[in-house]
This record gives sequence, structure tokens and C-alpha cells, in this order.
Amino acid sequence: MRVLLTGSAVPPPPDGAWPGRDVVPTAAGPSLADVASWWSAHGAVDTVPLAASGPAFLDALAPVAPEVLAGVVPGPGGAEVPVAVRRRASSSREGAQARTVVVDVSQVPATGEAVVVDADGTSTTVPARSSTAVGHLLALAVDAARVGSDPGRVVLATGGSTSHDAGLGALLALAGEPPSAGGAPDLAPARLADVVRAARAALGGTDLVAAVASDVPLLGLHGASATLDARGVDPLMAQHLERALGAVAHDVAAAVDRADAAGPGEHGIVGRDLLAGATAGRRLAGLPGAGSGGGLGFAVAALGGRLVPALRVVADDVGLDARLAAADVVVVLADELGAHELGEGTVREVAGRAARHALPVVVVARAVVAGRREHAAAGLSGAYAWGDGDPRDLVERVARTWSRG
Repeated sequence: MRVLLTGSAVPPPPDGAWPGRDVVPTAAGPSLADVASWWSAHGAVDTVPLAASGPAFLDALAPVAPEVLAGVVPGPGGAEVPVAVRRRASSSREGAQARTVVVDVSQVPATGEAVVVDADGTSTTVPARSSTAVGHLLALAVDAARVGSDPGRVVLATGGSTSHDAGLGALLALAGEPPSAGGAPDLAPARLADVVRAARAALGGTDLVAAVASDVPLLGLHGASATLDARGVDPLMAQHLERALGAVAHDVAAAVDRADAAGPGEHGIVGRDLLAGATAGRRLAGLPGAGSGGGLGFAVAALGGRLVPALRVVADDVGLDARLAAADVVVVLADELGAHELGEGTVREVAGRAARHALPVVVVARAVVAGRREHAAAGLSGAYAWGDGDPRDLVERVARTWSRG
């Protein structure tokens, strides 16, 4: 039996962790290496790590992007922050455009000054939340991806960001402009349009991809600020941040429309849809994933980049479909099989691909909270939880159940 094993028993980190608040880790279950060793007595195991953000995202791409490049970027107070990126060289068949640099934004902290705001009569301190350091990190990655005069591809994993400014700091940094005070635009509309043009020019034609950890939009009841209450952020602060992101979205969207406006004999990059009720720029905030990383997805879209689910990016780059074609059964390791895994997690990504190969998908998890109807709808053939028991006993029992020998 040939088994493809993927997933993780570590709970996924939240998309866009709030600055100054550490995510309290929970007890992690077995690693993929553990499960592979327990299953190996019953079949050949091909282990494929997948991750949506953080250092694990870079680690998952290590087999196809083995070159590690180190550097430094300006951080809070001008201090140098060490960073590392991974690079995949292009083959002669793919051409220079396929040369890829992969970046994880969790390496750099939010920058700027903490500000005190009056939220409905209550003084509330908002920590530094600018994405300026991300802009410098992106500029470093663009340089690393370039081959001579040919631009490459840069994949920016946004989910680990602690910034929360709709990517305004990153846009200003790419354009060579000083940071904005308080995380709000303080430039005239025409000047901000120049910033967008300069930031795009700094990319030099790079194929920019935001690997978004979730499909959260920038604004609204399910936007980037609305999710902060689950992280202990005061509702009054979340409302203030929603208004601040709305102001940034309004001004940047207008700047994008100005930057994209076609002059005599020119063609706009995005242009206007005459049949639509909103300009192209104003539609950016509603894109799935625009709110990822506190709005970094929005900034990437404003730059003309693409927003792609991070798990899809990793799966495509490591050739998951080809490896599925060589398997007899798929095993996904998870912390909890519930709404996240079935909605936008590894289980959903892998099960959807496995279905195209008519492969059974088995989930082993610490807890299974979804019902059998949800399992069937997701295309799962089995789901098993070790709960308070020994995960090794469970894995070996499931392996015997699914082994043909």
C-alpha cells in the first residue's frame, strides 16, 4: 500500500495575529514523522508537509526551494531585523520568470508608534501596526528573484503578519516614502497615486503572489478587524481599526484608479468596468483574502498581484497532484476536524485534489467535532480521533484497517 501523508497536529495560527499579543500554544500532537514511522510497517509512506503561514510555510517549500538567502531589513526604531527567504531556481524549460522567492512575513514585526485614541469616550492604546518592514522585506525578495533584467516570481505568505494597516506601510516603503503617521494616509490623492505607481515600478514586473491564509475580506462583518475579538482585542478598538482600514481602503482605491487611468494612447493596468457599479480600485477591499495579514492581501492586489490560498500555492509548487496519482490512500493529520479544516484548511485542500484521483481520504485528529454528514460532503472516507488516548495506538489501528496486507 502506498500512503500519502500530510497535515499537522499543531493548531493553525490565526491569520493576522494582533501585535503585542502572543498566541498561546496548545499541546501539540504527534508530528508527521511520528505518524509516518508508525504507519510504515503497513505500507510505503510519502510525507508531504503543507502549511499556510509562518516558518512552517517556508519549511513546506524547502524541497523545491532549497536555497536559503539571509538579509536584514529596517525594523522598529531603525533596528536591523534579520530575515531569510527561500529561492527556487528556474529550469531552462521554465525560463527566468519561473524563478521563485518565497517570503514569510511573520519574521518582521509591526513598526511605528503606539497611539492613544478616544473610542466612544474611552482612552484606548493602539500598538504599532504598520507594515513598513514588510515593504522592505518584499523589496529584498524582488531583488533576489530577478535574473539579470528578467523579473521572477515572489510569493508572500501574509497570514503571519502582526501589522494591521491594510498594507499602507508596505506600499510607502516600496515607493521610498516615509511611513505614514498613525497608520492613516496623509498624502493628497494625486500624490498617493504617485506612490502606487512608484511601488509598482519597484516590483519591476515581478509576478507577485499573496499566499493568503484565509479568504477574509478587508472590511465588513467578516473582515480583518471583525476577527480580532477572538484574539482578545477590545470591541471599541476593533471598531476604531475598522474605521481606520476603511479610510485607507478608500484612499488607496482612489489612488489605484488614478494610477490605472488610461492617458492618451495608453492602456490602463486595471481600468474601469463601465458595466459595474464600483471602480476596479474599490472592488479590491472585497476580494477574498484582501484582509489576510491585517490587509496585506489588499496591498498586493493594489500592486497588481494575485491573491491565492496559501495551501494551494504550496500544493502546486511541491507537485501534490502528481504525488497523489502515485498513492493508494491519503492520510491527513489534524488537530481538530471541524469548521476550519473543512472550510479552508488542509483537509479541504487535499480532499478536493484526492477526489480527482478517486482516492480515499482518512483523517486522524486529536478531536473530531464535525458530523458524518459533513465528512461525506467533504469526500472523507474515515475520521478517527485519539482524544485523551495514545495517538500511536490509534494510528497503528487505522493503518491495519486500511492496509491491504
